[in-house]
Amino acid sequence: MASGRQQTASSKREMIYLDKEVVDTLRKEGSARVSFDFGRNTHKASFSDLEGIPLDEIKENFLYAWDGKDLYKLAIFDQHLYKLRMLAGKPILEMDGLRMHLVKGFVDVFDYSKKIMQLLSIGPGDNVLDTCTGLGYTAIAAAKQAGKVVTIESSRAVLKLAEWNPWSRELFHSKNIQVINGDSYKEVPKLKEKFTKIIHDPPRFSRAGNLYSAEFYRRLASVSKEDALLFHYFGSLGRKNRNISKEVRARLSESGWEIEKSYPALQGCVARRL
Repeated sequence: MASGRQQTASSKREMIYLDKEVVDTLRKEGSARVSFDFGRNTHKASFSDLEGIPLDEIKENFLYAWDGKDLYKLAIFDQHLYKLRMLAGKPILEMDGLRMHLVKGFVDVFDYSKKIMQLLSIGPGDNVLDTCTGLGYTAIAAAKQAGKVVTIESSRAVLKLAEWNPWSRELFHSKNIQVINGDSYKEVPKLKEKFTKIIHDPPRFSRAGNLYSAEFYRRLASVSKEDALLFHYFGSLGRKNRNISKEVRARLSESGWEIEKSYPALQGCVARRL
């Protein structure tokens, strides 16, 4: 697994990123136009370009990186199994087999982030807080438009996978993104700045209940400017006979936020700081 190596992804050169589909294509065709960086770029390659790589170790539903010496499986077990996998031509994050991206109804993995940017009307004057980094796709999208983005991720394993992911490079190299490794529930009150836009896309309620609490919403309000906008993803599922989305809207309303509109297709809502 990636966590078992001492080198970091950023320290390697001429990295080849692979999955079984690429290997099988080159094995079958001999040569073909493929991507060695999970779809960011494509070029003509041949099966001989894979010489020296232990191809028998490459399994379905896993992604790998080859640095010319070692093959790294891009999966890490740290209380949960986190791994990268391909979906619709882009890497996504899975935790214990569950997708950590909303892709239903979208053609591209990045369409969700683009839609959030549009809903919040993020622009150069905005200071954005992203409470749950993941692979950084939403933070990266926000940073292209905002003045500054602060993003928080509780799992070091997730950040390590983001470091390996070619599509997450801007997360660590954009000058207007600050990445914090910590629990948002604890880290938000420490923030000294005030935010105009907040993106709150937590894991499901059963895994991170405190990020759905009235106290956490008050903490978000305390670091927000008046009239700041919050997008809150809460998912489509709740416990039997329990409506999580209704509970979220009620807690927000009693914690300094006014619900502006719900967005069923995005499984969330937009609220305004009172």
